[in-house]
Amino acid sequence: MGRVFLAHDPLLDRDVAVKLLRDDLGLPPEHREALLVRMRQEARASAGVTHPNLVELHDMGEDPELGLFLVFEYVDGPTLTQRLERGPLAAEGVARLARELGGALTTAHDAGILHRDIKPENVILARNGAKITDFGIARIPDSTLTRDGGLLGTPAYSAPEANAHGHFSPASDQFSLAATLWEALSGRRAFPGEDALAVASRIATEEPPRIAAVCDVPSQVDLIFARALSKNPSARYASCEDFGRALADVLELKRRAAQPTLPDERHLQALAAEASPPRSGLAPLLLGVALGVAGGLAGAQYLATAGPLAAPSASAADEASSAAAPTELERPDVRRRVAPVAKVRERSPLTDEEQDAGAQRDAAAAAAVEAGAERHPAPDAAVVDAARPEALP
Repeated sequence: MGRVFLAHDPLLDRDVAVKLLRDDLGLPPEHREALLVRMRQEARASAGVTHPNLVELHDMGEDPELGLFLVFEYVDGPTLTQRLERGPLAAEGVARLARELGGALTTAHDAGILHRDIKPENVILARNGAKITDFGIARIPDSTLTRDGGLLGTPAYSAPEANAHGHFSPASDQFSLAATLWEALSGRRAFPGEDALAVASRIATEEPPRIAAVCDVPSQVDLIFARALSKNPSARYASCEDFGRALADVLELKRRAAQPTLPDERHLQALAAEASPPRSGLAPLLLGVALGVAGGLAGAQYLATAGPLAAPSASAADEASSAAAPTELERPDVRRRVAPVAKVRERSPLTDEEQDAGAQRDAAAAAAVEAGAERHPAPDAAVVDAARPEALP
């Protein structure tokens, strides 16, 4: 409905956007005056509405040559229309838009301000968030006004009640917001067409296609859009903020589902451990090798210091001498292990070869016992006596 110019405010040294009412509309004088009255009223009301996602209105004035003009804050960034030329937005980007634009419109509605022309061209994507522009620029009061046989403006984002009867409300702004976000997510218009009358007829009679599967988003997205784009204004959400929150919550489910939780990570680690070669038997194997080496070294040291063990004699005199001068085999910690061998020797005398082999076995056993003496407590005296050769039957 107007032309926008970039200007500079020398008093405050800042860039501003100046919007003028178009002079090529060919409006009848009564309609033009009604439009100017509405613009003045809404400009005054908009000046009292503050929201981070609304373009701020700085000033309003009238010039004999230019007519009514509005001065807005200048926002550096592309419009949503310009951004969509490169393709649709990601689900996360649409979710952010839904929250920001829905909250901004509800703030304006609570102040009694209607936008009447929400569309991608009136959404600016700034660095710190999206901003809705053109508040205070009311649409033609009678939407059936025509110029050269067609409707004024593009009705592709207008609610059916606005196109047919000129009835604008927070619910009609919600319909326009839903059509805008539908296009942001899919990259195409919900109600395409070049002819304004044909598009208005399609909005009144057709439902927009389902896009959840195509856009790889949860299926609830189609249900949310169907409600916000309902032909019946009372069937839509209670507010634009409610609609924006519902859409954002569902779109963000996809992002949360892609982030594994701690149990998921532990499950993945367990699967990776099962897929890797087993290593559980390596530690016991190394421990056994180490103990074997340590035992061998201890045994060698013991044999070097104690000398060879004397083989027991089969004669009674030798046995008495052995009882008078105990050998290493009579040590309490050795007797428990070699007592059965001594018992066999008493009953059947051994040959020289058997005695040499027995002596070697006794030396090895004594060395192993010596190495582990510190880990075994001394046995009870009764147990020691029971293990002596002379105590055996």
